[in-house]
Amino acid sequence: MRTATRIPRRAASVFLAICALILVGTAASQDSEGLKLEYHGAGWTQFGKIEHSFTGTDNSNDYNKNWMQSAGSKINLGVQVDSNWSAALALGVVQVHLARGAIGQVPHWYPFWVGFNAEASVTYSHPVFAGGNFQLTLGSFPYDYNPDVKNLGLYLMQGYVYPGVLESGFGSVFGGLAHFQKGPFTNDLLLKSEDEKPVYDLSVADIASFQVFKGFTLGAGVNFYRLISQKSKLTSPDSVCGGVGGHGDCFILDTAKADTGVVRDASGNPIVSKITGSLAGTKVMARFHFDPKALFDSKGALGENDLVLYGEAAILGIKSYKFVYDDVLRRIPVMVGFNFPTFSYLDFLSLEVEYYASKNSSDNSGAAWGGAWVALQNDPDLAHYGKRDDWKWSLNAARTLFGHVQASAQVADDHLRPGGSHDIPWIGKEALRTPSDWYWTCKVAYFF
Repeated sequence: MRTATRIPRRAASVFLAICALILVGTAASQDSEGLKLEYHGAGWTQFGKIEHSFTGTDNSNDYNKNWMQSAGSKINLGVQVDSNWSAALALGVVQVHLARGAIGQVPHWYPFWVGFNAEASVTYSHPVFAGGNFQLTLGSFPYDYNPDVKNLGLYLMQGYVYPGVLESGFGSVFGGLAHFQKGPFTNDLLLKSEDEKPVYDLSVADIASFQVFKGFTLGAGVNFYRLISQKSKLTSPDSVCGGVGGHGDCFILDTAKADTGVVRDASGNPIVSKITGSLAGTKVMARFHFDPKALFDSKGALGENDLVLYGEAAILGIKSYKFVYDDVLRRIPVMVGFNFPTFSYLDFLSLEVEYYASKNSSDNSGAAWGGAWVALQNDPDLAHYGKRDDWKWSLNAARTLFGHVQASAQVADDHLRPGGSHDIPWIGKEALRTPSDWYWTCKVAYFF
């Protein structure tokens, strides 16, 4: 479920927001007549229900018939200082009511989780190469390389390489973006400071797209995830620092069951192997967008998004590791989406289907809260993952009313984590792990 931008690190974002305000104020005092200000914002409320979830062997993840609710608001301010310089500022808050169905969530005395969102950036633009355009953006800013996606996809810039756990939510970048566009070709070079533990590692990504012909676009990208580590022993430790399953500074020395217990010794016991690795790795991505309406150059009664077919695939980790990441085909998520024709009655009616054959645990809390490299092997549900659902799907619809209100709905079996680990929505175990698991949600937003 994609409901809001993930919350970036707070102190640095607030500092950048203050700097952006200073820049705006300085520019206004120097040239109040030439300053171009633009502001817009949004507020929304969302509710839904998990109709069926995978409870787990100990019922610790039971979200069956659990209601969900969230709300948020955001204000954006942009200023064009001159023909080259501009700045942007965004302040917002997201409130997520905690799921109460799981045993682990019941003892929490507070009923909701609140996340503060602050984004601020400065951009320099300049024409280059006879018709090309170059932009350099520094700060904290939203980034979305695949505008077709409604729920599934966006594999390149979110989540760990190892473990290869898929995460939901639209991402943001704390760092820099060099954007170049000329004609049908665009290229984004990003430097991102990671906000998942170990924090402050730097990832370098390059994403390109090319419009082959009107209505058909191909894209590709590579992410050298945690290429520059803030502290190498945290990103790629040589030994256990905090103990497997503990919360020390580092413990990327995991105990994995060889072939999930298929290999056994003379007594019939599973052979246990020690394996080491690094949170750093390389992701690659490819995507496409096809709008057949462009072929006959007329939409007629069809809406702008009608009949659009799109897709994305990625390899989560080029390097293979014995026992748990030894099959590259199990590290490739593939998503295809299609917008059904609604003849402008809806903004879109989209169906997305995803296939991901990984048999490892879908729990990413070990990596997020202690640096565990593989999905934790002491998970009591691990034995059941061989029966889990490799297919995910999401049906999304939206309609804009009166020019400023959008009503939307979603029915899905996706990577929902209702309570998350430590109440952060994109961390923890997935609630939907069998073909019978699904939920629905409705959202009303006002924007200006």
